[in-house]
Amino acid sequence: MTAGKSRLRSYGLPLLVIPAGGMVVIALTLAIYLGLYLLLESLFYSNHPQEFPAGILRIGCTIALVGLYLVSLRTRLTDLFKAIFLTGPLAAAIITTGHALSARPAVSIIAMFGVTAFCGILLYRFKKPWIYTYAAALAAVVGMIYAWPRPELNEPQLSVLAFFFSCL
Repeated sequence: MTAGKSRLRSYGLPLLVIPAGGMVVIALTLAIYLGLYLLLESLFYSNHPQEFPAGILRIGCTIALVGLYLVSLRTRLTDLFKAIFLTGPLAAAIITTGHALSARPAVSIIAMFGVTAFCGILLYRFKKPWIYTYAAALAAVVGMIYAWPRPELNEPQLSVLAFFFSCL
């Protein structure tokens, strides 16, 4: 293999595959959460859907995702796949943190940056390749855009992306 092909494979491929794969993983993560939410709400809270404890479900799903990701680190998957899979749990952790603290926007923003910084510190501490940091940065951007507090809407559930998609 020539030096040009090796460089393309080690830098070019991850630069293209991680954003595409990361967006698919984040979309699947949100779709699975939505499916669980709708299923449990229809089964247990069909008469009073506003009483459904979405925060508990969100936290539980995030803990399960982080746990599954930690288990996947012990597998023989390539670092590229592991980096792509990092986007879902990290975005979920940022979104969960943002929504849990959305009543206090400043605290919510600080906590979301704290989750991102904690992930960055762990990646640095365990000397992970650059593709993990790249995937984490993309997940952090998507998670923060999704969960950014919007106090002027007076509804903490709404986020920048939800507002954007409602305008389309």
